[in-house]
Amino acid sequence: MDIDEAQRFFILGAAKCGTTSLFRYVEQHRDAFLSDPKEPIFFEAQYERGLDFYHRTYFQGWKGERAVGDARAHHLFLPFVAPRIRESFPDARLVAILRDPVDRCLSEWWHRFSRGIETLSLPDALAANVERMESGLGFEGEQGAKDWYRGLRNKRNTATRYGLYLELGHYAPQIERYRTLFPGEQLKILFFDDLARSPDAVTREVWDFLGIDPSHPLDTGTTHNPASGRVRGPWAARLRSLPRPARLRRLVPAPVLAGFRRAVSGRPAQRPYLDAQTEQWLLRHFEPFNRALERLVGRKLDTWFLPDATRRGELEPGNTAQGTKTA
Repeated sequence: MDIDEAQRFFILGAAKCGTTSLFRYVEQHRDAFLSDPKEPIFFEAQYERGLDFYHRTYFQGWKGERAVGDARAHHLFLPFVAPRIRESFPDARLVAILRDPVDRCLSEWWHRFSRGIETLSLPDALAANVERMESGLGFEGEQGAKDWYRGLRNKRNTATRYGLYLELGHYAPQIERYRTLFPGEQLKILFFDDLARSPDAVTREVWDFLGIDPSHPLDTGTTHNPASGRVRGPWAARLRSLPRPARLRRLVPAPVLAGFRRAVSGRPAQRPYLDAQTEQWLLRHFEPFNRALERLVGRKLDTWFLPDATRRGELEPGNTAQGTKTA
């Protein structure tokens, strides 16, 4: 069988919703082959190079597996990606996994802040996000593709200069975009809470969706892509992104290298909690998108409309909410 004959699939996102875990579980199947690395930027920055380049670059190890796919967390969000996937693989199976957008927002901000990519507090980052949205930056069409490409640091580092804390949680229009391009039976919507609670059941559901044996052995005991417990400054983030040739280990004394690693790994820190004011602002912001999503998927999302004591730290004695201002 040629790779063009395989069942193509895409784990579309959303970011910080469990795509890495789902990727690692799905790839355990003997009949599934997933890209290396996990998140190709082909449809964002290399599309003009063609599908031969895509296959040569990201699927070199394919050995005839029946289902072939990748998992790029921004594919759900970016408007110009969906038409490109439709043009390239009209019969593709598509998987989107969604999370309470307030929790997703907090997780996304912490991911970037703890790595030195984001320097603003969450409220200030949200205010900057609103300003960007009001400026009209939306990544639509070919111009949107060019704007997004400029935001990529380089072809190896997928972190961008854009803190899309709000837009990435606007799930309904993103799902609707794919539904206008693909038949409904080719799109599966999953939820982060279900994956966290029953990873075995959800993974087998995906395998069945891809047309491969859902009874295949599966190990879901490993945590993938856990939240960072350290904070790095911007300089440390830049140092970590520099190439580190293997010969460096031979030229630099081991104690010096160990000190460098400690310096760029950042300081221990606990993820901050939301204050009630910021949480209420986020709940109001996401409510219309969540209502629209309920109608699209036919599932009640009651907890997404309510304050959550866990993310405010009220269930963790000794933790206090940070002083913040509403974005």
